[in-house]
Amino acid sequence: MSGNRDGVFRGREGERELLSGVLNAGTGVVLIEGEAGTGKTRLLAEIAAVAAGRGFEVATAQDEFDQPFLLARLADRRPDGPALVVLDDLHLAEPETLAALRALLPAPTHEKVVWLLARRRGEGADRLFAAAAGRGATRIELRPLADNAVEDLVTDLTGGIPDQDLKALASLAQGNPAALVGLFAALRLDGQVVVTAEHASIRTDRSPHATEALLRDRVSALSGKARHLLQVASVLGPRFEPGDVAEMLASSTAILLPALDEVIGAGVVTSLDDRLAFRHELLWRLVADSVPLPVRRALHREAGEMLLARGDSAVLAARHLLHGAQRGDARSIDGLVAAAKAVLWNAPEAAAELAVRALELTDQASASLVHRTVMAVRALTAAGKLTAAQALAREALSRHVSPEAAAKLRHCVATTTLLGARHTESLEISEALLREPDLAPELAPWVEITRLMALLGHDRRRAEELAEEVVRTRQGSPDDVLATALAVLAAIARDTGRPGAALELAREAARSSTSHDLSAYPQLLFATLLAGLREFADAGDVVRRVRSGPSAVVTREVMTAVVQARILLQAGRIEEASVEARAALTVAEETGHETVVAPALAVLAMVAIHTGDLPAAIEHVERYREQVPADEILFSRAYYQWADVLVTHVGSGLEKALALLTDEYPGLVSSGLFAEEPRAAGWFVRRALEAGDERLAKAVVDRAERLAEEHPGFGAVAAAAVHARGLFDADAKLLELAAQQHRDLWARANAAEDLGVLLTGTPDRAEAVRALETALGLYREIGASRDGARVLGRLRKLGRRRRAAPARPASGWSSLDDTERAIANLVAKGQTNRQISTQLFMSPHTVNFHLRKIFRKLEISSRVELVMRSRDDQ
Repeated sequence: MSGNRDGVFRGREGERELLSGVLNAGTGVVLIEGEAGTGKTRLLAEIAAVAAGRGFEVATAQDEFDQPFLLARLADRRPDGPALVVLDDLHLAEPETLAALRALLPAPTHEKVVWLLARRRGEGADRLFAAAAGRGATRIELRPLADNAVEDLVTDLTGGIPDQDLKALASLAQGNPAALVGLFAALRLDGQVVVTAEHASIRTDRSPHATEALLRDRVSALSGKARHLLQVASVLGPRFEPGDVAEMLASSTAILLPALDEVIGAGVVTSLDDRLAFRHELLWRLVADSVPLPVRRALHREAGEMLLARGDSAVLAARHLLHGAQRGDARSIDGLVAAAKAVLWNAPEAAAELAVRALELTDQASASLVHRTVMAVRALTAAGKLTAAQALAREALSRHVSPEAAAKLRHCVATTTLLGARHTESLEISEALLREPDLAPELAPWVEITRLMALLGHDRRRAEELAEEVVRTRQGSPDDVLATALAVLAAIARDTGRPGAALELAREAARSSTSHDLSAYPQLLFATLLAGLREFADAGDVVRRVRSGPSAVVTREVMTAVVQARILLQAGRIEEASVEARAALTVAEETGHETVVAPALAVLAMVAIHTGDLPAAIEHVERYREQVPADEILFSRAYYQWADVLVTHVGSGLEKALALLTDEYPGLVSSGLFAEEPRAAGWFVRRALEAGDERLAKAVVDRAERLAEEHPGFGAVAAAAVHARGLFDADAKLLELAAQQHRDLWARANAAEDLGVLLTGTPDRAEAVRALETALGLYREIGASRDGARVLGRLRKLGRRRRAAPARPASGWSSLDDTERAIANLVAKGQTNRQISTQLFMSPHTVNFHLRKIFRKLEISSRVELVMRSRDDQ
């Protein structure tokens, strides 16, 4: 451990240097002032020792009682010099002593004597210090230690570099060394400080009795008004607005100003940019716990009602109401329900907690029971707690409830069964509701939307008929039922091989959608169609708009995550796609969103097949195979079928893959797959030619060319047709053209590889190598290790040796790829994960994934270290 154990002299280098200069001069008067505990006595002792070592005669009074005797001796015998006279605690001296001292003080250069006079600032000896200053005495004021000196002192006291929480606790001492020493003595006594890898932190697994006693003494030393203010403020939280405290005390901030000054001056409370705050959570909890529980509960209730009445944050108000509400307390319970309703869409987890708590506190005989049950079911659904929502709704329906409430509860059941991929049950409930003559007008559109979506997953023919009827009868201003109907027609057009119609319908559906509280299906379907056509920038804009909207409904978030996962995969960002898909799958499985499970598994199967993880790919396909007929909402059935054929080819060989294609998926080639996944056309031609099935190969080429002819504005489809034709005709120029025209890295790599394979059997081996090396570079950029290994094998057969992976340092800034460097730069600018996710078109999950990689490569463990490393690097 470096430095002094009690560390008083940390941060006093300037004062010591000044005093050393006075000793060098050999004459002068120095006035030293400071608060108690700032190190006056220790500084005087150190300078006295230095002076003695230089040959000074040192005269020191032991205490205020010894001071008159010392002055009498000095009056009788002046020092021959050089001499140092040290008088401490002059604020305690008697008036006669101070008068005698004034008479003895010389002019600064009168004789070879240095006088060091110390007192507590503002507590006495004013005339003496003023007189000495008037004669040119040097003044030293021992101010609170600077933050860096405090951190050094804490390091001395603990033996480790303090973390942020420990530094926040140290700030309670307000830079006073003695207070800091006392605080850390209490922490040591409690065994609260732990040092790991040279870093010190506070333990949370034991009670800090000595530390709490020390802090309690500090609070107890305050006036009654200040303590009263603190207790009310503690109910508002670790941070609070002075005006809120004043309102709760039926006072004004101006009247409370003396008490506020007192608690700030005592170091209990500090001023932030926009509010006041307790200096540390430990201090806040200590004050809060001093308020008796019944009083605390009443104060929470008053705080919640104050915030609600003022129109402030409903979530903040609800936190207070949660603490203050009791069974049968109608006013507080109504406040919980009002808060839940206010945050239902932008904070559904909080809404569910509030609504369920309100329901728990409601008497079974209350007339509000059913209304609060409906609110709880809606909030649970929005929070993604589908099983709990459905169980609560069914339990309520087993009792006698009003027709209006029953309709709302039944619709909640229809919604949860739809999200659970039980489309038949959802459809039956929705249609029964729509047959009721007294269905509430505000509920009818929601039920209609649910019926349309359930039909899309259950009966495509009826879904198309109903959607067309809605479009005919609801044209006009934007309308969510119209938006859903257009999206249903777009999905059907996509799945029947009409990509142009699908895109226009989806575009119109996205324009017609108005509610922020829906699942955003019209917008997300539009994004998938754009990405299929490789319009990644436009698709990204759509997803960003969805993610930046006010809704945080879990259904919306998990559907957005799985859509973005596939877009990332199509764009060649394979690692990020895997992170997004796994996050979506985890949430879907935890919450019962079965309708999202199959899409997430399909993306993961594609990732696994291209990274060489065949067992995982097979497992994913086997899991979703049973669910595909019930899905076809987010992704087309053709997409799942193609993934199945791909996995079967790798796992069981070409013969079984083509048998699967012809026996189980005979309509796959004639579907809209080549507009949804343009690179599939080249894959099917390649495999058909490999099997000697020219008829199948020609059918694929014809389909791709027909799609390109019917949709001349779709560049991705045109490139797919050129690619397919180039393979079928063994035309190197067409394959080279396809490699240039393809709009995604996957397809470009495929075309370059096909060109290299074609040229391998020709005299132009150099061109073959060039094409294969292009393909290898693209596969590596994507992260498709299995595909890269295949191309490496082809290059070896041509006599070219390439390393298995490109050289990149394992650590340091140069080891970061472009995405990681972009994220590191944004972190260095102070941006949060959510802000970064918006800028870089990725979810916060993906940002966090990259941050972990950055930390590992840079051998750091926090954002603060990343900021510092970034500055050093620049």
